Amino acid sequence: MPISPGPLSVADILRSIPDSVLTIDRERRVVALNGPGAALTGVAEAAAVGRPCRAILNSEICGTDRCPFEQTLAGGETVTNFNILVRDAAGAETPICINTSPLKNASGEIVGVVETIRVVSHINELMEELRAQRNRVQATLDSLAEGVFTVDRDGRITSFNRRAEQILGHAAAEVVGRPAAQVLPPELAGPGAPLAHTLARGGEVRNREVIVSSRHGDPVPLSLSTGPFRAEAGDTLGAVCTLRDLREIDRIAEERRSRTPFAGIIGKHRLIREVFDLMEMIKDHDSTVLLRGESGTGKGLFAQTLHALSPRRRHPFVKVSCAALPEALLESELFGHEKGAFTGAIRDRKGRFELADRGTVFLDEIGDLSPSVQVKLLRVLQEQEFERLGSNQTVKVDVRVIAATHRDLSRLMREGKFREDLYYRLNVIPIHLPPLRERRSDIPLLVEFLLERFASKGKGLARTLSPRTMAVLMEHDWPGNIRELENALEHAMVCSRGPVIEPDALPRALSGARAGAAKPSLQPGPPARAHPAASPQAERGAIVRALEAAEWNRGRAAAELGMDRTTLWRKMRRLGISAGR
Repeated sequence: MPISPGPLSVADILRSIPDSVLTIDRERRVVALNGPGAALTGVAEAAAVGRPCRAILNSEICGTDRCPFEQTLAGGETVTNFNILVRDAAGAETPICINTSPLKNASGEIVGVVETIRVVSHINELMEELRAQRNRVQATLDSLAEGVFTVDRDGRITSFNRRAEQILGHAAAEVVGRPAAQVLPPELAGPGAPLAHTLARGGEVRNREVIVSSRHGDPVPLSLSTGPFRAEAGDTLGAVCTLRDLREIDRIAEERRSRTPFAGIIGKHRLIREVFDLMEMIKDHDSTVLLRGESGTGKGLFAQTLHALSPRRRHPFVKVSCAALPEALLESELFGHEKGAFTGAIRDRKGRFELADRGTVFLDEIGDLSPSVQVKLLRVLQEQEFERLGSNQTVKVDVRVIAATHRDLSRLMREGKFREDLYYRLNVIPIHLPPLRERRSDIPLLVEFLLERFASKGKGLARTLSPRTMAVLMEHDWPGNIRELENALEHAMVCSRGPVIEPDALPRALSGARAGAAKPSLQPGPPARAHPAASPQAERGAIVRALEAAEWNRGRAAAELGMDRTTLWRKMRRLGISAGR
């Protein structure tokens, strides 16, 4: 027959509780102390009973106006004090949470209090780790160049990084915890905004361009993206919104475009970017460079740019056209002559190498050098010294040589028309400049740059191209490369009857080739291009039509209008055009 356990005593109950429990009478004497309490305080129950509670539980609030005993005794309600330090007999401190509840008799009178104490060291450690993680996340968000804020499923802002503060003019402390729709512009947090779409449907929105008003009323062009936070089950818990300030992007693009010494070199095509990268790599070195490319690809401009990038930029850049001078004069031009060296040499004269000392000599069309001049040039490259015509005195110089040619030097070398040793001296760092037909995507950029340059010189009234004219330029093979494009645009500006260049204003070599050969791939574009010479209303209408046709994608609209994306944005800001309007 099983033995029935006896009734549980209060002591049994106290011993079974894992938290520390102190029972205290109205005179603040300890009535009972369980095992965990004895371990916490370092005082055994037998030694604690009858002693003042402050002598047993030595906490930082005992004996102060925050004492929970007095509060519970006076109010008859449970009082909780979190993260209180208690000291044991050895002086060691332990963080605790104290719950103090009234102890009542059968008549409901308060006869004492019961203090339940829980050690919260592990909770503090967890909270500290959570704070550290939150700080790391916030530091990461604050380091981003984009503005970032997050909201919960109810649309309340839960975080707001430093860049978002700068873009929108709101401090994080002012907006965190508040509904985004109440404090942020409707383009960001209104009913039709991407953020609302993400919260309602859990979908992502990428690179939506909008114009919002900052807190100070300034128009701010933004590209925004939103995405959801999801639970493991797939439910949307909130959303994140990323903001890119397009003013900053445009400023950087404009700065790069206008920054010397690349200001005159226009291009974003992969082939031309590879040339830029190579120039950056070699700019601080004195190695000989050989620029190869068809006529009109800008070899002279690239040579000047290399000089302007180099440590020699404060010293002369001296150009010699090897094809423009006869052999007798070329040697004198390169190396100089003494008085009486030949008929007409009435005084001593320095050559181009002496004039370029500590700087750069650019030898254009190096493939046209005669064999005798090639020999002397080889010595300069090898030893940096030469003699003037009519002199036996050696002149030493410190120059960097950049050579250029449109001819195939390796073929000339095989044919015996160009010295092999000179070829290998020149071909230390070869740079191939691609023809314009291999980088057609740069044509709109070049057109915009050249039109602005011609306009600043007062050449004609035209300021932009019609889509049909741009199509003609994009299809032409440009055997004369950028030089031919420059000449064609200057001709078109002078011959254009209005502010917009139509195909009939182009040189006949371009417009005639186009006549009667319309290609099916050319679809009708917007009725007119936007241009500064037209009325603001007409210009605004043309831009809006192009944006609508491109579904408000600014990149596609700019390409259709034949202008750079940055230029289109400047026009949109000036004319007050925002996304969707």
